[in-house]
Amino acid sequence: MDEELDPDQDNVNCVLDQESSELLDILTSQSPAVIMKLCQMMPSGGAWGPISHGSLSSVSAEHSVAEHSRALLDYFRTADAAECRSFLQSVCMLCTDIPMWLESRLMSVSGFPTNDTVSSPNVTEDQSASSPSAEEQLIKRPRIDYWERYVAAVQSLLLRRWEQIREHLVMDVQIENVWVRPRTTNRGRDRPDKTPGPDKTPGPADRGSRTPEADVDYGTESKVTLETFLQGCTGNITVLCGLAGSGKTLLMSCLGQQWARKLGPIPSSYLFVLLEFRQLNLLSRPMSLSELLLQHYLPPEGSLEEKNAIVEYLLSNPERICWVLDGYDEFHSKISRKAVQRDREQLDPRTPVPVADLISGLLHHQILPGCTVVVTCRGRDVMDLEGLADKEGHLMEWSSHEIQQYVDRYFSRKGHSGCGIQAAELLLSNRHLRSMSSTPALCNICCICLDHLLQGLRDEERRGETRGAAGGGGGSHTQTGDGEERRRTSGGVTMDGRNGRAHLPPIVPQIPSTLTQVYLTVLGAFLSRSPDKGAGGTRGITQSSALTQYRSELCELSQLAWKGLDQSRILFLEKDVPRNILEFSVKTGLFSKVELRQEDGAVVNAYCFIHLTVQEFLAALRIMTSSEVSDAHLKKRFSLRTRWTTKLDQRTVFTDSLYLYVCGLASPNCTSVLVQLTKGEQLQRTTSWVHKRQELIRKLLKQLCQNTSLTGPKVLELCHCVQESQDIQLAKEVVLTRRVLELRNIRLSPSDIDAVAFAVNSVNDKDIGLDFGACSMELECLDVLPRCRTIHLLSFHSRKYDDKFAEKVSSVLPRITSLRKLEFCGANLTATGAATLASALQNCPNITEINLSDNNLKDEGIKHMTDIFTKLPQIISVKLGRNNTSLKAVDYLIGKISSCLNIQHIHANGNKETTVTFSQTSDMNSLLNQKWSQSEMQKVAKSLAHCPALSVLDLSGGQWDIKTLRTLTQFIPRFNITDKIIVNDSCSSVEALVSLTALLCKCPAVTELHIRADLILSIVKDVVEPVPKQIHHSCNYPRVLSRVNEWFSAKTCPSHWITVLSCVFFSVSNNTISLEGAAALAGALCSHDNLTQVHIRYSVLVDCAVQVDHLPALRTIIQKCPFLTDLDLSHNMLGEEGAEFVCSVLPSLPNLTSLSVGSKEHSGTVVEKLSEAFVRSPSVQLTLTYESVSSSLSHCVWSSSGGLQLLKTLGHCVLLSFLSSKCVFLCFYSKSGLCGCCGLSFRLEGWRMAEKGVEQLAMATPLWTDLRHISLSKNLIDDQSGVTVLEALRSCTGLEELHLSSNSLGDLTAASMALVLPSLTNLSVIDISENHIGNEGSVHLSKAITCMKKLTKINLTSVGTSELCAVAASLENCPLIQDVGLGWNNCGDNVALELARILPFCEKMIRLDLECNSVSPEGAEVLVRALRSCPTMHIIRLWKNKICPTEAERLSLWDRRVSFSST
Repeated sequence: MDEELDPDQDNVNCVLDQESSELLDILTSQSPAVIMKLCQMMPSGGAWGPISHGSLSSVSAEHSVAEHSRALLDYFRTADAAECRSFLQSVCMLCTDIPMWLESRLMSVSGFPTNDTVSSPNVTEDQSASSPSAEEQLIKRPRIDYWERYVAAVQSLLLRRWEQIREHLVMDVQIENVWVRPRTTNRGRDRPDKTPGPDKTPGPADRGSRTPEADVDYGTESKVTLETFLQGCTGNITVLCGLAGSGKTLLMSCLGQQWARKLGPIPSSYLFVLLEFRQLNLLSRPMSLSELLLQHYLPPEGSLEEKNAIVEYLLSNPERICWVLDGYDEFHSKISRKAVQRDREQLDPRTPVPVADLISGLLHHQILPGCTVVVTCRGRDVMDLEGLADKEGHLMEWSSHEIQQYVDRYFSRKGHSGCGIQAAELLLSNRHLRSMSSTPALCNICCICLDHLLQGLRDEERRGETRGAAGGGGGSHTQTGDGEERRRTSGGVTMDGRNGRAHLPPIVPQIPSTLTQVYLTVLGAFLSRSPDKGAGGTRGITQSSALTQYRSELCELSQLAWKGLDQSRILFLEKDVPRNILEFSVKTGLFSKVELRQEDGAVVNAYCFIHLTVQEFLAALRIMTSSEVSDAHLKKRFSLRTRWTTKLDQRTVFTDSLYLYVCGLASPNCTSVLVQLTKGEQLQRTTSWVHKRQELIRKLLKQLCQNTSLTGPKVLELCHCVQESQDIQLAKEVVLTRRVLELRNIRLSPSDIDAVAFAVNSVNDKDIGLDFGACSMELECLDVLPRCRTIHLLSFHSRKYDDKFAEKVSSVLPRITSLRKLEFCGANLTATGAATLASALQNCPNITEINLSDNNLKDEGIKHMTDIFTKLPQIISVKLGRNNTSLKAVDYLIGKISSCLNIQHIHANGNKETTVTFSQTSDMNSLLNQKWSQSEMQKVAKSLAHCPALSVLDLSGGQWDIKTLRTLTQFIPRFNITDKIIVNDSCSSVEALVSLTALLCKCPAVTELHIRADLILSIVKDVVEPVPKQIHHSCNYPRVLSRVNEWFSAKTCPSHWITVLSCVFFSVSNNTISLEGAAALAGALCSHDNLTQVHIRYSVLVDCAVQVDHLPALRTIIQKCPFLTDLDLSHNMLGEEGAEFVCSVLPSLPNLTSLSVGSKEHSGTVVEKLSEAFVRSPSVQLTLTYESVSSSLSHCVWSSSGGLQLLKTLGHCVLLSFLSSKCVFLCFYSKSGLCGCCGLSFRLEGWRMAEKGVEQLAMATPLWTDLRHISLSKNLIDDQSGVTVLEALRSCTGLEELHLSSNSLGDLTAASMALVLPSLTNLSVIDISENHIGNEGSVHLSKAITCMKKLTKINLTSVGTSELCAVAASLENCPLIQDVGLGWNNCGDNVALELARILPFCEKMIRLDLECNSVSPEGAEVLVRALRSCPTMHIIRLWKNKICPTEAERLSLWDRRVSFSST
């Protein structure tokens, strides 16, 4: 209990002065009546006028209250002790909303009521009457006294507990030296108001806090001391996580003793309640919070009145208690995540409820709102507390320095300080011991193990010395340079002559190579502590002998360990353990003792294994040596640990390493140990049983190795298990089924990378990739990476990877000799990091691809990377996009072309994408969306002028003004471009467009000028020899349209256009020009004998017939172009007059080879007229369209004569290659006329053709031996008719495409496909979507697909069955497959898994459609992983599957080729 202050003048007035600011805030918030009553205690109290209640809300009234309050404090600061004590007593009695820490202090300093107030000469009788009576003052004082007495008792309890713990500690615990990695928590709810405590206004009790709270951002990788982390935790819920054995319980006990000594971050005025969940498990009956505190934690010694007073004080001051709940991972119940509302219902602390509900109430602030709660647990249990914690931190593992300190201290206490250095070196050099030692408890076990091994060496040395002394050899003496004498013993230990310190011996103990064997050695070390059993004891005997000697005890212990894990138990009462086993375990150190308080308050002893991993290892021994654990039970329980924690995961806190040890015991190296520990009458039978159990484990591991749906954390755990088993074949299975090991959002240690290296190195002739995404890792992990000898891809992508990380990566890159691809994208890399990477990459001669996109390299970083281009002989691609660069970086890249001749293509799209590809010859530059000014264009153009020969230069998207564009045109003649320059969407005006066309005259090398939609411009150059020039002009911008129309309607055009005498092709399609304009243009061009093609498409003659008076002029112009080969009059709505016009001009065009005509009339008259002319010009390729649809000869209702005329025409067309007759209703005679056509591709879609039509078609089909394409979609073909069609197609051996969608095909047709399609060896496209094929039909279809080696596209959308696994599997035999449609079939994960399996074999796959199926996130994730081996894949569509938006977004981030949209 705090020492009560003496009520003398100095103390009481000093306290009032210290707390005057806090008291002023309290007084100014009181009612005027309270202030006036306090003012009457002053001698001049009556002089203060009353404060009017009516003016209470006014500013003057508030000011008056403040004035009165200041006057009170000013007076009593200097008043005598009696008056000051009376005033403070009155304040505590009359005022409200006083923080309890302040009230407690004021009551303590003011003391009990006395008659001083009455006897004071300055206090009148009326003033004395207004002071609080003694009875009123005695109401609060007992509660505070009882509370402080109980606090003092708890302090004594925690100090005694700490002294007991401290006896067994190797090193002192200091929370200011313990590091925590804080995490920001996302709380989606309001917290109750908390009364500010001493953490806001520190009192004397809080001055022991040595580390101020750091103003840091608690990010993922930041770290603070535990003391700093806990500061400010008052009134909040704080969660502290750590590995098993990381010292959470020890630290909470240390925190308690610091509180008891008025030190540390927890205010000493609080009540510190330390509860362990392992003890709460013993409380089975409902219990109230008061019972939990006053019966289970620490019963007070006083009466019931005292207990009630403590409870009352606690209920009225909930902010004065700190609950420390230790070891939530051991709690048998889980905290229910309740929806916490702002007006949530409070629970009565006096009402008995289950213990789990009590804990939940504290965490949800339904009990004692505003109290402080600190919870410790292991990492995976944080999910149970999600949304509850205000602050969350993870205890950091020990560094190498901390481990070395502990080892030195351990051996110093043992009296072997000279061995401490050697032990530390041995420990840090072994990956398993180093990983174990990162937690204090396991570090202690490692020291015990090393002490055991070194003790064996010391014994051996002593025996050697004894033998040497007996032989008279002694030791050799040497004299050092400084006169120090040293003696070298026969055992090889150098002894210091002055102080006898032993130096490192030349012989070192052999450390096991696997973690399982390490624990076998640990077990032997603990057994060596056992007292003698028979002659000689255990010290000095081998591990094998010790295991044999204590086989019965180990069997009992392993059974107890397995039983505990099976029942989720860590603690064992004395009655649960046989007496001899209990004594044996305590003496060997395998057991540690703890005290438990039962429900009735009695304290009993309980025992637990020295560490959870020891219990797991012994349980693993039980599994591998006892037939009581059946094979079926083992198969059911065998699983891999995951480091991802989700709300849906079932907690398996006691089996983190169990099956890792089981896999290690399956190694042949452990067979002899297992045989020794297995009970059996015959050695041969026992050995056979052990071999069988080991083979079962390897079989289970093999199944996991072949499972391609494992997540990254489980793949990592699988690598650990395979490494423990030391099975090279299993390691090969791991990496051969997943060529890229993806590790996401987990924390990695060097031992993890070592396990990956074991798997990777098992395949020397295969290339494996490592992809680290947002993984936190120690820099020591990167030192282990070079052990992976076959890595070809190394990928890091996370904002946490910065320049320091890149510097460490750079130090190991040259040692990874197999590396070909490096990705460091989406990170936090700057120019500094780029410089270090560039320096390292120069020493990587095999590097071919570098990706540094989405960083912050800026121009300087780009320069660092481009400077090494010439030093990378094998480089193929470098990606540098999204790096906050400017034009300077692009200009530097262009300048590199002249010095780096193997640059093939530079692609720079604004500030988005920047990619450089390399080959032996320069090819193409793409500088897209560069918003350059005139000066910038001049600078870039000068650089381009110095570049070697480029085939293509793409400068699209610039939207430059005319000055900038003219600057470009001035430099184009100086460019060494062999093919073309593309400046799409770069002309911002008609004037700019006209200036570009001037290139046809000024630059003889320009052969073509393409000006297409949206001012797309393509300048085609040829530097070899002049060729005929072409102009393509088809613009859409309104300003350009009006200008072009102006040119043509005025019968004029740019003068330099007419000077292009060699023009052979002129297109002004897609312009709003009138017929007069078109005629004027044609007239201007008709003098050019070289003109062979004129395209006038999409003109303004929409929905109107050509006027009769226009046709003669157009006829005259066309007749003047006898060399015309291509005439396109489509989309001009020609009627009968237009057809007659065409017929009249065809005879004058002997060289015409292509004619496109459009008509607006849906009648056969136009067709008949055109057909007659078409017969007279058999060499012409006809394209006849009807403008209401996009298909040719569509939606026409013909007469028999019209159809017959068309068919006769088609019969003369030996070059006709395609006929579309969509929705054309021909008479029977016309249909039969089709039989005379050969070499056709038929699209007979929507004919509503049924059985009779199919029969007629089947009669004609055998004659079409050269048929390439046939489409019978959207007809009425039933299952039997489908068989007829397929039988008729047997003779069409050249068939390439078969479309039968939207019919009524079924299993019979599918069975026929299995017989017919294998004979159609050229078939590449098949579409049978929207039919009714069943499960049996899908099997037949898969047989057909297996034989279709040229298949490139298959559409099975909505085929009537979800059982398409066989179909998916058959695609493995289609090496050319590119497009697969399986949408709307309700396919599940089985189909997705099968597709993922075969995707690596489909090397040309581009598109996979699985929309509207039943694929779950797990199935989708497997597909995403398979994409790593499918570089050609463009998209996998997964719209409308069983994937929530959150999962869809997560998967899309993994690979953008996965689409969840409807388009």
